[in-house]
Amino acid sequence: MKKRTVKDFLALYSLKEEKKLVLIQSGTSADKTFLDTFWTAHTHALGMADVQTGQVLSGRCYLSWPLTDKEREDGDYSKLFAKGQIYRIKARAWKGDALGEPQWYVTEVQEEGVHCPALEEIWAEYTKPILFEDEMLGILTLDREMSTFGGTCKWMGKEVRISLDVEIERKASWTRAVNVMKKLIADQEVWDKSLRIMAAQKLTAQANDWLADNDQTDRAPEKGPITEDEFARRILLTEFTVSPSGHFTVWYEDDDMFWGLVVTVDGTLKKGPVDADLQG
Repeated sequence: MKKRTVKDFLALYSLKEEKKLVLIQSGTSADKTFLDTFWTAHTHALGMADVQTGQVLSGRCYLSWPLTDKEREDGDYSKLFAKGQIYRIKARAWKGDALGEPQWYVTEVQEEGVHCPALEEIWAEYTKPILFEDEMLGILTLDREMSTFGGTCKWMGKEVRISLDVEIERKASWTRAVNVMKKLIADQEVWDKSLRIMAAQKLTAQANDWLADNDQTDRAPEKGPITEDEFARRILLTEFTVSPSGHFTVWYEDDDMFWGLVVTVDGTLKKGPVDADLQG
């Protein structure tokens, strides 16, 4: 198979160079393209406007450009655009059919901090807080960058964080994640016990290995090894995360049994707790 080059990348875009205004939505990252043959940098614009009139031409679009190995190693490409800023750029349009959103090859960044009322209005609307209010969960606030609703709830008499992953444009995913969390809370005594049992069954032996390997002399010898009951009591629940599919993860502080690592338990409403692990 013929090795692809930067020329192949450029050939995907029109030869016509156009001046545009772009409102940057996110940071810049880089990865390899064309079978891992060279690097490109890319970011997303929340909107694109005409340079002369300021009229919005499109919504979210994808901006990319090729990088040399030196440019990638230096890392300066990541500072080319800043979230929430409006730039005047030169760019070439993607020649093929749109793949979900317009794609542009950025050939030059001409100016930062450009005034454009139409794009500024889009940013103001985009950054406006979106709240989801529920009698049981209280007020949840949407983090657009992470696509999560965050808040707190009462669990076994203590306040814990909740983070519900959603598909922002599909409100059915909001309802699904909220309902999973509500069902956990409604039967929290049963769930709290089963989640701790799963963590203890999976990780107590490992906790005792750490106890032996790290020579934790502050534990009195007469206490002996950590039991599953002790393990289950010691871990401190701090957060729930729920995915759009309904899968959930519970996060616990380890009470220094693993020198500050985090204990996680995964599960579903149907299957209950299914696994436990450590996170760095």
